[in-house]
Amino acid sequence: MNVGANLQLSGEYGGRYLTNASGTVQGNWYQLEAVGATVLGAVTSNIVDLPSGLNLAAGQTLNGVFTSVAVTSGAVIALNRRS
Repeated sequence: MNVGANLQLSGEYGGRYLTNASGTVQGNWYQLEAVGATVLGAVTSNIVDLPSGLNLAAGQTLNGVFTSVAVTSGAVIALNRRS
């Protein structure tokens, strides 16, 4: 199920907590916010040439349109896209 695309299922403008245990998650998010030191795996987004293995510091955010996210280590909160 693509919970990020359905605001009623995931909480209006809410988010989803993702860790490496989540695997690759499909959704529709506008921002990723690192909870702690985080390494992102494969990410599908509108950001050109976004590298796999990108490091985010605690509290750092990454803005864009994200439809698939994999976390290698750490955790992020994927915030729903406002549309």
